[in-house]
Amino acid sequence: MRCFRLVPIIGVIAAAGLWLAPAGAAAGWCGSGESASERPDIVAGPQVHAIYAVPADGADNFAQAAGAIADDAASIDAWWRAQDATRTVRFDLASFPGCTGLDISVVRLAETGAALQGEASKAFGTVAQELGQSLGFGSDWKRYVVYYGGPPPQADVCGTGAGWFGEGPGVAVVWLGGCASVPTDSIAAHELLHSLGALPDGAPHVCPTNPGHPCDSPTDLLYPTTSGAPLASEVLDFGHDDYYGHSGSWNDIQDSFWLHRLDLAQVALTVSDQGAGTVTSDLPGGDCAAPSCVTRWDPGSHVTLNAVPGPGNRFVGWHGGCRSSGDCSVLLDAPASLTAVFGPLQIPVRVATTGRGNVLCVPACSTSFTAGRPLYLRAVPAKGWVFRSWSGGCTGRRLVCTPATDFALTVRATFTKKAR
Repeated sequence: MRCFRLVPIIGVIAAAGLWLAPAGAAAGWCGSGESASERPDIVAGPQVHAIYAVPADGADNFAQAAGAIADDAASIDAWWRAQDATRTVRFDLASFPGCTGLDISVVRLAETGAALQGEASKAFGTVAQELGQSLGFGSDWKRYVVYYGGPPPQADVCGTGAGWFGEGPGVAVVWLGGCASVPTDSIAAHELLHSLGALPDGAPHVCPTNPGHPCDSPTDLLYPTTSGAPLASEVLDFGHDDYYGHSGSWNDIQDSFWLHRLDLAQVALTVSDQGAGTVTSDLPGGDCAAPSCVTRWDPGSHVTLNAVPGPGNRFVGWHGGCRSSGDCSVLLDAPASLTAVFGPLQIPVRVATTGRGNVLCVPACSTSFTAGRPLYLRAVPAKGWVFRSWSGGCTGRRLVCTPATDFALTVRATFTKKAR
């Protein structure tokens, strides 16, 4: 985990905008109310979720903090676009009455403000553990930017962040009040980079006394100290040779799953539910509980879908771009369309005959046959008669038929007299 400290450096000021909205001046939070959990995902793919956290005995100042948090997200978005025209942070958004805005959760921690004071890295571990184990913020496909509204644990430590490059949850904490003269968008962006896996092993300019930070330029956003320079004056990897847009063999944050591609058109994934059931996704934003859902993804996204049957039903299989009776994995290089087919647990099997003969069922045909179970039907003609053909759920002229038993089944065997 990495901490961000306050020391003298000089910088200048600028303005910002929010992803999925036209770039422009930051204008506060358009949402309403407080939610202790994440709202339904409307963005598809790994994303960055904002949290406002207060200690057990702390005052809830979310009404005042919400606008500043949303403005930070807008500022980070605009700054990232200015640094790299091909990418920006994929923030977790939510639908509110009349607007789409940043999804911000509000949580009260179990520890008091006094209990969290001391070493910032220890306080960070306590907060991160509680978020993941007790409060439900432990998704492998979310990065959590936490604004802590209690007394800062350690003087002049602005924030702390940690996370792996390609998997697992990552957390970035802004210790509000820890560095009063430092813009919080700059702190949040710095710690977000740590939560994404920066500084990676192999980077050439790692600070000898402060691992996880580059020391080649004080203008680098990931430099270990700051004087409070505005985010707009900072650089995303000075020289592009340590952690972003480099040509080395080590991990490059530019390739992070949590960044949205601006230079590539998104591709549509259409998921339909046929029957009683829903579809869930391993990635945020891919669930579907309606008859049909269309989501849009960055090209190259790899999505795994799971079909969940409703009560009294079973999953039959996928139709479309995936042929499977289990999970469906889709690489979205182009638009894809899939249908999850659900059927009843029990079906009626009805067998009729035309002419003289009967049908042998193995196992026995019944009005409550277990759906999906193998069924063998054998046409047995009476003396002087021959089997002619099947119709309904069986076709052809073979004596034995093995029909599909996913849905209600009606079969007819036709017999004719032998020619003299």
